[in-house]
Amino acid sequence: MTEPVVPVPESSEEHAALSGAAADPYTAMTPRFGRTARAFAGRFFSGFKLEPSDAEELRKLEARGAVVYVMRYSSRLDYFLFNWLFVSQGIRLSSVANGIRFYYYRPLGQALRLLFKGMVERLRLGFNGMRERQIARTRQILREGGSLFLFLRTDKIGQGLRTRRGAVASGHSELDYLREVVDTCFVEPAPVSLVPLTLFWRKGSRRERRFLNVFYGAPSRPTDTGKVISFLWNYRSLVVRVGTPLDLRAFVDERRAGGRERLIKQVRRALMIFLRREEKPVLGAALREVAKIGEAVMAEPEVQRAIDEVAQGQRSRGRVEARARRYLREIAARQSPTALAILDVIVGWMFERLFGRVEVHGVDRIVEAAKLHPLILVPSHRSHFDYLILSWLFYERHLVPPHVAAGNNLAFWPLGPIFRRAGGFFLRRSFEGDPLYTAVFSSYIQLLIKDGATLEFFIEGTRSRTGKTLMPRLGMLNMIVEAFAHGVRRDVYLVPVGFTYERLVEEGSITQERRGAKKTGESFMQLVRARRILRHRFGSVIVRFGEPLSLAERVRVDPALPGQSDSERRVELRRITERLGYELCSCINGLITAGRSAVSAAALLASPTQGLREEEFCGRVVEIGALLQLLGVQLSEPVERALKEGQPEAMLELLLQAQLVERKSTRTGDLLHYAPEVRDRLDYYRATIAPALVWPALLALALRAGGTREAVLARANTWIELLRLEYFPPASDAERRATLELVLRHILARGWAAPASSDELLLVTAEPGWLDLLAAQVEPVCEAYRALFQVVEACSGTEARKQLLEEAASVLKDHLLVGEARFPESSSPVTFQNALSLLLQEDVLCCEGNPLRPDACFGPGPRWEQLGLLRERVAVALASR
Repeated sequence: MTEPVVPVPESSEEHAALSGAAADPYTAMTPRFGRTARAFAGRFFSGFKLEPSDAEELRKLEARGAVVYVMRYSSRLDYFLFNWLFVSQGIRLSSVANGIRFYYYRPLGQALRLLFKGMVERLRLGFNGMRERQIARTRQILREGGSLFLFLRTDKIGQGLRTRRGAVASGHSELDYLREVVDTCFVEPAPVSLVPLTLFWRKGSRRERRFLNVFYGAPSRPTDTGKVISFLWNYRSLVVRVGTPLDLRAFVDERRAGGRERLIKQVRRALMIFLRREEKPVLGAALREVAKIGEAVMAEPEVQRAIDEVAQGQRSRGRVEARARRYLREIAARQSPTALAILDVIVGWMFERLFGRVEVHGVDRIVEAAKLHPLILVPSHRSHFDYLILSWLFYERHLVPPHVAAGNNLAFWPLGPIFRRAGGFFLRRSFEGDPLYTAVFSSYIQLLIKDGATLEFFIEGTRSRTGKTLMPRLGMLNMIVEAFAHGVRRDVYLVPVGFTYERLVEEGSITQERRGAKKTGESFMQLVRARRILRHRFGSVIVRFGEPLSLAERVRVDPALPGQSDSERRVELRRITERLGYELCSCINGLITAGRSAVSAAALLASPTQGLREEEFCGRVVEIGALLQLLGVQLSEPVERALKEGQPEAMLELLLQAQLVERKSTRTGDLLHYAPEVRDRLDYYRATIAPALVWPALLALALRAGGTREAVLARANTWIELLRLEYFPPASDAERRATLELVLRHILARGWAAPASSDELLLVTAEPGWLDLLAAQVEPVCEAYRALFQVVEACSGTEARKQLLEEAASVLKDHLLVGEARFPESSSPVTFQNALSLLLQEDVLCCEGNPLRPDACFGPGPRWEQLGLLRERVAVALASR
């Protein structure tokens, strides 16, 4: 490996400029390394650099005044690395450091002279005299505006054998340097900046192994031996973190009245908090051993109550406890750093084969949030690759990968054991009828949150077969809210995550299941057959992290109010959970990126025919792109480039490669066409941007029905409310109104509708096709709702869930045959289910028990008469075409 060229000062003047005139020759960083140190650094350090933004920030702090770099534990290796980084990037070197000797990293001649000189001075001054002189140098460096390193803890493992008095003396010695820094700011006007620094030599979580800690040190506090061994094994995984600077001058001025001693403790505590926050996203919580997890879960009062209740049914309590432990083994993850390292290589290679690239946006806000409180990731669920990508992204960015909630259908060999070691924990599809399993699972979740582990679960419960975000399944979220309400943490952040696949890997199977085919169960043989996907490429994957949602701002953490029963409090938490679930789904919709396949599909499906001229396609793409940008939807880089360069036909690239769409040349221009069975696949991609297109689509329907401006806006808002379970619009009427107004202004500006003197909005007959294009984005959903409403009315609401859905599909099929429905993709089981859920929410129907069970029976609800009004609203929307 070629050693990089490093600027090396040749004269004492240059050395003083870098290190300061008051530099302690025994601990100061060196601008010139000895032969061995230089060879080691060239071999192992040459690939590392500070982030340009961090380096620039440090230079600004240097220009302002003194800089004190703070690390938790002393380490020659860490100090050596920062010496190399500072020299290579032109940052002022540290002039002194406590708790280490560093002169032997210099050229051999200098090191020998300092060795003998140090021996003479130690004999002359003694240990205390040498320390006092170093402290005096610290004071002088601060006054001169130099740089130095401060290690908050310098005791090594051998010092653990000291007496209590010796340990106390060692602690006071360490505080002396911090006291000198604070005292200088207390009496001098010199500006001083404290900069926390952290180095991480390995990725992944850490386990408690007390025996190995005797030799290597604890994972967060290794010995020099452990640090070197860990470095040589993991140096390619090194990450350097420069923390947020602390303005010590301002900190002291604000707290001067408290006195020096109190101020020193406050500064040390603030620094320890800063350092812990920097370490937390990388190191995460220490993983408990399996036996300790079992002990903690079994000791939970909820689990003990469930055991007592089950044991009352003439069962031995010991057998019930054994069953509870068996449940825990069935559920619990066993995250292994070694397994994560191996999987990182395998999964990284697989992603290179499958995807053009994996784009990530917003991860910085996640790093900052992870420094404060535990994270719970709530991603959209489109593919089995969702959880693989998230764990891989976290691991690659030196963040602790999450514990992922997975269905027990994925627990088969060998995938199940692998997933457990990667952080997967398994749950049944239904907890009904087994209170013991529910208690064990919820207690395990509570334990993970209490320990500060990052969790991940899919609020939709299963992969979306439509491309849209599904209605939230609230069981897991309710457990998290209840755990937080019990006070296990001061706050927990829920982080919505949006996945966008330009082409879905499971496209074929998803389409078949959407058409009614039975889902094939996951198995080892299915895993073997899946290797065929490695022959294909599926475009880009785009991952967007949203703003973290604070549970502390949404959930009250206190005991029940006077007179409030436990059941009433649970009902209150359930309402909070429901609101939070819909808020998360709305946030997920806002994180979707408009890719090439989605925009192309929206243009192609704007009419019930199986093709259109390429010129017309290009015009549609441009208008759809303009609407998406107006609504603040993020466009993928290829979409932005195609629109900017005036090449909308480039959007078709992926669909043409997959042979979903074909181009046919004719004398009058190129035609684009596709087979009828392809509409479902195209509709899947269009559905990803449907939450944005629904606004112009419903406005187009309202405009075609005619009326005043207010009537058009009111009608569109009514339809938005009707379809709220499809698109999760904002709950606020003001936000909805603002979005509708924005889109309406755009439609008027484009000349697709024009105001008349009577304040009515009249259609421009010259180009009615543009409103038809917009309306077609939502008409399939309206056709499905109409069919379901008709079936419910015909049977007076008394029918089983399964029969209702089957009859709705049959009615819609008839509508398509006679031309009353125009879009084949409207026959979607998920859309029928959403329409049924709407009737339950509106109290048009009622159901005893779980309404999601296929055999659940419905009956007329308290507001049965509202069914006619809902049918009329859908009929008006479809009658306008």
